[in-house]
Amino acid sequence: MKLLVLLFLGFIVFSLFQGMYYLAKDSGDRDKTRVVRALTVRITLSLALFGLLFLGYLTGLLQPQGLEF
Repeated sequence: MKLLVLLFLGFIVFSLFQGMYYLAKDSGDRDKTRVVRALTVRITLSLALFGLLFLGYLTGLLQPQGLEF
């Protein structure tokens, strides 16, 4: 389960950098919606990760770790 969470985080970061690249380097001649599409993928992956974490908590696969002071 932890590996799946790390994979989701990796894909989210990749999508973030992909959107940043399209925003900085793309002249907009080919397709002007590539930035929006990359950021939509990132938001979708983030929501899926949230759902996965919630499902892992409900099923007991992931346990919260308390902060000790």
